[in-house]
Amino acid sequence: MVMPDGARAVAADPDRDQIYVIDLYQRRVTATLVLQTGDEPGRVVADSRGMVHVALRGGGALLTLDPVSGMSTRRVNVCTAPRGLGYDATSDLVHVACAGGELVSVAVGSGEITRTLHLDGDLRDVVVEGNRLRVSRFRSADILTISADGALVGRINPGEFRAAAARGGQRFTASVAWRMLAMPGGVALMVHQRGVTDQVPGHLFGTYGGNNPCQSIVHSAVTALTADGSLLPGVALGQLPLPVDIALSADGRMAAIVAAGNSHSTANIVSKGPSSPFRPSLYLSSTSSLLDAWRGCDPDAGGTSCGSLDPSNGQTPECSSVIPDVVGEPIAVAFTPSGTVIVQSREPAVLNLVGGGAIELSPLRRQDTGHLLFHMNAGVGLACASCHAEGDDDGRVWNFACSGPRRTQSLRTGIRGTEPLHWDGDERDFPQLVRDIFTARMAGPALQPDQVEGMLEWIDGQPRKVRLTATDMAAVQRGGAIFRDSSGATCGACHSGEHLTNGQTVDVGTGGTFQVPSLIGVANHPPYMHDGCAATLRDRFSPLCGGGDRHGRTSQLNAGELSDLLAYLDTL
Repeated sequence: MVMPDGARAVAADPDRDQIYVIDLYQRRVTATLVLQTGDEPGRVVADSRGMVHVALRGGGALLTLDPVSGMSTRRVNVCTAPRGLGYDATSDLVHVACAGGELVSVAVGSGEITRTLHLDGDLRDVVVEGNRLRVSRFRSADILTISADGALVGRINPGEFRAAAARGGQRFTASVAWRMLAMPGGVALMVHQRGVTDQVPGHLFGTYGGNNPCQSIVHSAVTALTADGSLLPGVALGQLPLPVDIALSADGRMAAIVAAGNSHSTANIVSKGPSSPFRPSLYLSSTSSLLDAWRGCDPDAGGTSCGSLDPSNGQTPECSSVIPDVVGEPIAVAFTPSGTVIVQSREPAVLNLVGGGAIELSPLRRQDTGHLLFHMNAGVGLACASCHAEGDDDGRVWNFACSGPRRTQSLRTGIRGTEPLHWDGDERDFPQLVRDIFTARMAGPALQPDQVEGMLEWIDGQPRKVRLTATDMAAVQRGGAIFRDSSGATCGACHSGEHLTNGQTVDVGTGGTFQVPSLIGVANHPPYMHDGCAATLRDRFSPLCGGGDRHGRTSQLNAGELSDLLAYLDTL
């Protein structure tokens, strides 16, 4: 984040648990704030006093610092997993959106928590619009509207989108809202992904990508929500996988998007791999071009302009450009008041002043082959992280030609030792999965054994999601006893061991033979079952979806016992 006077920037570094204050005039770091291990600083916002507030994603707190002295002045525990921040100058409050569903309001002057709302889980960003708030949800890309009195008064989703016939006519729905911010005029602008709802073809080379980047099963897009509640769908950006951040110029006329998936070509990763075409990791566009390109366009009437913009092939809107001189792996972007674009890179830790060099933030290295491979544009405009967002999952149910509906599985449960892999257990081990998915269906390069091992080590080395805080420990204890009862519900017979799965492929009455999934963090991963038929954990126990007593003997549980079991599952 660049301070309003343009003299300083503040950069949060989640990989090194540090926050930097940078003098943009002298182009040097003036202060480095070293945090507690695992604090994982994230979103940054400034208040009207010139103080800066940072969400500590892993530390569960809101940190306040003085950018002049570079010193921390306060740390307030707000929730288990804070994500987005929004500052309301009228009320002098910082609103904190939390992954657990809390929306916490903190008084800037005193640090007092003035209000905590409990909304849907997986909250991401907060935009202040007059006396109401817009709050995004990460995986669903929903936008919630909260009134001044704290009531949920609106819920909207970008909805279904159909590409033009010239682009294959595929149907998509929105998901994975990487970033939402405020535009002038009370508009909330969100950069997100879209995933295809049509049938995904069989196990062919490049099948996840189609014949052009915009026929990929996932692509990036922007959507705006106006003050009156109208949605403005923007262009699809087929060659910008993992659009992790978006920034606006001071006047709101220009937008910058960074694509983490394009930070490395396969030629830089795999010595004998194919030479990759130029892929932009920073994309600049006028906001009007991003949002006006689809207006008045009717794909069902044969509007061929309703396609997707592919910057690598020069298909960019007016006043748009792609910038090739960004160093490292981009994770954040900002504008200075004068219009200079600044891109923060993860590795090396630098600030790129586009067109004017780079400022080193830290000499500490965080090189990780597994991380690079997992987040790299494999070849058809998407990365592993496109579906397994943040190393986890996107909450989607896909329709595969050869398998039917399959819900994306979480990877934050640890997968080594749970083989075979995939719902059907058709992937013998991780090397086979890499060959079949990364190299074949995603058209990626063939990986060397040490690279495959590096990717697996990175996946299994991720920190587990923070467990939800139980409100009724007695209910949790009763539910745990039900879960472990070998003569009752028998849940623990299959969901056992370190990964809460025995790794078996069994038929539990849900329409086929499937792998026993891990229950680690299960509360964070709706919908449930292999086909996503259960919208909630409670729905999983419905005879219409969960398989009845072939899937754990639970029909004998009364309403109170079922609630106790659910309370226990929420804590796994």
